[in-house]
Amino acid sequence: MYATALIALDFTAAEGPLPDWLGDLRAMGVRRAILVHVVRPGYGQGAGYGHEEALRDWLSRRAEGLRAAGLEVAVDIRTAGDVAGDLVAAAAQHGAELIVIGSRGQSLLRGLFLGSTARALLRQSPLPVLLEWLEPEGEGARGAGQGPQRIVLGTDFSYESQAAEAAAVALAATGASVEVVHVQIPDGRAIYARWPEMARVALAHIADDIRAAGGRAAIHQPDGKPAEEIARLAAAQDSDLIIVGKHGQNRLQSMVIGSTAAHLCEIARRPVLMVPSPQREG
Repeated sequence: MYATALIALDFTAAEGPLPDWLGDLRAMGVRRAILVHVVRPGYGQGAGYGHEEALRDWLSRRAEGLRAAGLEVAVDIRTAGDVAGDLVAAAAQHGAELIVIGSRGQSLLRGLFLGSTARALLRQSPLPVLLEWLEPEGEGARGAGQGPQRIVLGTDFSYESQAAEAAAVALAATGASVEVVHVQIPDGRAIYARWPEMARVALAHIADDIRAAGGRAAIHQPDGKPAEEIARLAAAQDSDLIIVGKHGQNRLQSMVIGSTAAHLCEIARRPVLMVPSPQREG
């Protein structure tokens, strides 16, 4: 799927999350990782601006575990006022096909907290973004494992969802179980009475593709608000990854995250892979 991943790190990720991500990276085909830290001049962040050597030593220690696991790893330290923009530029320079960033849980009540860098990155990135979950202190961490085995795929059958569907099918080759969900908005039947039946057929086709790839699949058609229903299903299934499409790929829409995807990243409390659709031709 994604041979090269750019992994954005800051000092909140200083201890321990990278081994937790290793299984996910391997399952997604990652063979090369670029560990990147962007320093903002004048911004207080511990060993920051003017301490590049200390930063390089820190990132090198972070790289050791990934190298021991067989990944090719490089380290990149940058100075920029626009952290998200420079991460996107770094990904392009290194030929990355995936950007990985952590988001830290603040409490059980507040759920997943997206900092300004994560939000901006999700808006700006033309690449898939894997938003990994950093457990709050004392709540434990995910094991390295063999990658995601309980996946929830959210789809609205749009062009923008096709790349997300393809990602789920590719991950199914590891034998993963994929819950394919289309949430019917409350007034959907009023717009088109036959939509539930049509959606059921479309879900069945996606499930067939997942099974053909070697995975297991089940389909779901709850009514409600899409982000909330997808998050609820993921919690009920104890899913270790949610996959959704990122809507908006033209110039006007490029600064917009689909409302479902954005809200889902806030409330999911588990890793989310947001996959943009390819640019339409013409």
